[in-house]
Amino acid sequence: MASPTATLADEAIGLDRALVEAAVSGDAGQLRELLDGLGDTALIELVRSSGRLANLADAIGSAAAGEFAGRSTRGDEESLAKRLGERSAPLAVAALGRVSVRRAVEWVAVGQALGVRRSLVGERLPDAHPEVAAALDSGAIGAEAADLIVDTLKTIAPKRDADQLAGDEAFLVQSALVQTTQGLGRICKSYIAHADPDGVAAREADLVAKAGTKVIQRRSGMVAILTEADPESAGYLLTAINARTAPKREVRFRTDEEEQDDAVLGDDRSLARRRLDALVSIARDAIKRDDGVVGGISAKVIVTIDHEALLTGIGSATIAGVDQPISAAAARRIACDALILPAVLGGKSQVLDFGEGRRLHSENQRLALVAQYGGCGWGTCLEPPGRCEAAHVKGWHQGIGNARGPTAVANGILLCAYHHRRFDNDGWELQYLDGVPHLIPPPWVDPLRSPRRCRTALPPA
Repeated sequence: MASPTATLADEAIGLDRALVEAAVSGDAGQLRELLDGLGDTALIELVRSSGRLANLADAIGSAAAGEFAGRSTRGDEESLAKRLGERSAPLAVAALGRVSVRRAVEWVAVGQALGVRRSLVGERLPDAHPEVAAALDSGAIGAEAADLIVDTLKTIAPKRDADQLAGDEAFLVQSALVQTTQGLGRICKSYIAHADPDGVAAREADLVAKAGTKVIQRRSGMVAILTEADPESAGYLLTAINARTAPKREVRFRTDEEEQDDAVLGDDRSLARRRLDALVSIARDAIKRDDGVVGGISAKVIVTIDHEALLTGIGSATIAGVDQPISAAAARRIACDALILPAVLGGKSQVLDFGEGRRLHSENQRLALVAQYGGCGWGTCLEPPGRCEAAHVKGWHQGIGNARGPTAVANGILLCAYHHRRFDNDGWELQYLDGVPHLIPPPWVDPLRSPRRCRTALPPA
């Protein structure tokens, strides 16, 4: 069989010379122009060849990294990696090859697993994983797939004899030829459980012991909540998150004029942001249901805010347990649904008075809004009422001393947390047109300020 270096050279020669020259010259504009002129068949073949080239580069990189690691034995002051000023072989390979540390680790692991083996007297021994080596050297699989297979074989080896391991290797290599790396990963996990059913409980216990959540207060003000979940815990978490982020379908009542592709009302959140909002929604539900029987005090979001900032919306507030201050506007938004306990502070930030916690909309008022809107009132949102907040159309603080912003059904709209933020921060308004609530966008969103009919629980008359 041809060596991976020779195969790599043949593959490179097989590519269109103009494309190779453009890529080597670094002229990205010329390369993209050439690609723009390719037909579908040629483009498909180019992508396939590029993947094989990358796999062949993995084969060469793995072989070189494995040999490099062999010359960089830990504890040896003459270690090649240490002579280059690096603490380990993977770090040195990453620096030399300008590749990620993760890829360098894969190269080293695969290179060492597939490297030449010799006996104590120097005789060449059979390859440990000939099927994996052949697939890698031909460019059929990459280093990541090879690493998955080698690691799986290492895990099940104590429970299998030589013939069984040879069959296992052949099966996994064939799977790698028809699966994505992600699909191969799932197959490898299932294969380990199949080959060693007695070890499932021990592996599960090891994962449970390693699982946990870390809370990190970053200097930027962000709070990092890093979770590594064992499979059982992940099952609950992912099911709950997916239930609140997956696309939904439900009956909607719309008039012909309203059947429009309105990007203004669309949800432009990233998947990461939607997952975070889902977790926050789950936490809010848990807080609402905490009656304090177990812990002695019911769970509350305690917001400390100066009375003047509470009235004007200018200034800051703090949430108990969170270092970074929030805006007074955010504190007022929290007050629309959660319990807020305003603290009146003295000149030295001493708490002079602690206000009585209350919800600014009563339960009956919330139920009335549920009956009217049936969920988030934003026209394109499908969040159910249980995940929504009773938002004020005009700020509730405006009701102090006048009747502009009272806590009343007529001055309320049901909105999910995300659209509540957009309503308050972006300058949206609510108007009743012929008795039907409509959202009015701010001029910077829509210069014409065209009304958008709110979602309602009942069909339009």
